[in-house]
Amino acid sequence: MNSSILTTSEKAYSYLDNTNWTLCLGAGICKGILPDWFDLTRNVVNEIFNFNWSENDFKENIDKIGFSLDSWLQAALNKNLKDGNTIDDFNFILEKNLYQNIIRKAEDYRLGEALAVMIHNPHWIKKKESIGIVEFFEKEYSNSTLIQLKNILLDSDDKLTRPESIITFNADPLLHSLVVIFGVYNHYKKTGEYNYPQEDYVRVTRPFETGREKKIPILHLHGAIYPQIPVDRKIKNDSRDNLIFAESSYSKAAATMSGWAQNVFSYTATNSKMIFLGLSMSDPNIRKWLNWSTENINNQLDSFKGDDNNKIIKHIWIQPKPINESTQKFLENSLIHLGTKPGWINSWQDVEKGILNLMGKKTKSNNG
Repeated sequence: MNSSILTTSEKAYSYLDNTNWTLCLGAGICKGILPDWFDLTRNVVNEIFNFNWSENDFKENIDKIGFSLDSWLQAALNKNLKDGNTIDDFNFILEKNLYQNIIRKAEDYRLGEALAVMIHNPHWIKKKESIGIVEFFEKEYSNSTLIQLKNILLDSDDKLTRPESIITFNADPLLHSLVVIFGVYNHYKKTGEYNYPQEDYVRVTRPFETGREKKIPILHLHGAIYPQIPVDRKIKNDSRDNLIFAESSYSKAAATMSGWAQNVFSYTATNSKMIFLGLSMSDPNIRKWLNWSTENINNQLDSFKGDDNNKIIKHIWIQPKPINESTQKFLENSLIHLGTKPGWINSWQDVEKGILNLMGKKTKSNNG
């Protein structure tokens, strides 16, 4: 596949057909729904340090100080502990700032509590609540990347080669929850029966949950955290004790050769194609793991073919095509050593068309 627009290039069509592949997701898939890393970090820093920094204030301080966002979160954690609080207190602040805006918006539809419960487990909400949340997301977020991904994963075309796994570095389980309730809703609209049809995906937040069910796993390699729900409901089952947000947790994950996140990612990168979406590709751990797996494959290929000019480039990083040709040229060469190249789309509204095209399904825009 060359670096043409995914939704128009025949050379992009069926790139994932009849092959093992994995969808790898970052915070960008929830843009406009949940805060991104920048806004989440700014909000947490503001709360713990009692600042009132605007977006511009925070950006100026980031540029001036030069710390990465995980370092800023580490500073907030340090301050929290220094003030006599606990890691649980810090995680609650993360949780609150991650979900408070969407829950407030859902409260306008009288669905705030139902949404929080759905994020825990979409099977816990009733028919009326489920249909209300579907309508809420369709009205408020119909053009979002998250909704497009939900459409891809629920596409009924049995000729499509579906991912063997989905890796997410997000702490929220919104994708899985939406796939479940929209699957129920689609079945209800089609048959008139409200029940839970066979589900193809399962949420995995801890390593011992892997392989429990013969479904496509959505693997939360950085842990998961859910919003507060009434105490009379079922207990939390997230993995907030394994969150990888602050610098210390990132460093620990990178230094642990036998860690779950590293093992899963490295194995996947070596043995399947990966489609990256919603990531900036600046995460140092992801770059290290990709580099290791790509070097290993290339070394084996060199030994087998006796030609060190053969280099594997099998992973795709989906991004809108830059207007600036210099930027485009730079990005097309920036990830070669990681076995990755950009897959351009015209805009973020083309995510669904682009990935379906890669999976082997022509859409109306494929020839346009």
